[in-house]
Amino acid sequence: MMAKPNLHTVAAHAGVSIATVSKVVNGVRYGISEATLEKVLASVRELGYRPNRSGRGLRTLRRSIIGMAIVDPSPTFLADPFTTNLVAGLSNYLSEQGFGLLLHGIKPRQVEASFLVRESVVDGLCLLLSGSAQFRLQNTRLFSALSHPMVVFQDRAADGIPDTCFVNQDDTGGARELAERALTRKPRTALIVIPDIFWPAIELRLEAFWQTLKAAGVATKIVRCDESDPVAIARAIGDSIERSGMPDVILGANDKIAIVALHLLKERGVQVPEEVAVTGFNAFASNAYAGLDLTTARSPAYEMGELGGKLLLERLESGAFESRERTLPVQLIPGATA
Repeated sequence: MMAKPNLHTVAAHAGVSIATVSKVVNGVRYGISEATLEKVLASVRELGYRPNRSGRGLRTLRRSIIGMAIVDPSPTFLADPFTTNLVAGLSNYLSEQGFGLLLHGIKPRQVEASFLVRESVVDGLCLLLSGSAQFRLQNTRLFSALSHPMVVFQDRAADGIPDTCFVNQDDTGGARELAERALTRKPRTALIVIPDIFWPAIELRLEAFWQTLKAAGVATKIVRCDESDPVAIARAIGDSIERSGMPDVILGANDKIAIVALHLLKERGVQVPEEVAVTGFNAFASNAYAGLDLTTARSPAYEMGELGGKLLLERLESGAFESRERTLPVQLIPGATA
């Protein structure tokens, strides 16, 4: 078995001093020519050298940069209100502490080749992953192998992932409260509308909606849609209505879906909530600006970002996370639509 490369082997391979290699891998560029820099970086890549960032070496290797990997197939991933609020909370907290945020959107099939995997330029990592449970676990393990402390947002804590804290919101509790609110209207049928991209939070909301309605004897259907396109959302809901009839309740997995449902019902002359009740999820500020009184649940996405940043920086100082998992509450927002 070949010995693990270190500063000495990289220096010998590149034909430079150990001090020069140390400067390069620690982000110091002053006094190093472009030619020497490229030579060292090429040797680092060829030998597969990666500095050990755990334990006593963390302080000396610190660059004051946190990486944020968002694995999302949508090219407009930052337009999603949840992602926007989460990233804003994280970025603002890190900035106040003198840290920068390196944000990297990654397509699902490009994770292994992504910059944050190939280059060791950060002190810690934050992850927001879409995909099936197996796919998310695979990618979490891939990032964990980089030996950075990590915060994983909106996913269940997994065994065998060291030096990681999972930060979530109570999607199950929020969805259950929304379903129970809808049940006060004594519905016989319900339609649950969810995105066609697999997100852990959506899985939890769907399960809570389904189990609560099932326990009450409500006949329930599930429809998936392209949540990035309002026309596609309306088409998915409309097609379901044509096939199965008008439901008594429409539960949107997020507010965007619920808002499209409200517009569709208005166009069809359906009274809300007298004929059909509608709920959303997230309750971001844009709802109030739009003049909506939507029954929904408020997501603490911004606060989650802040908390993730705080926990990660505390880990860099102390050498260990205090807890493996943190969950923030979700608040029911009663409105006029259910």
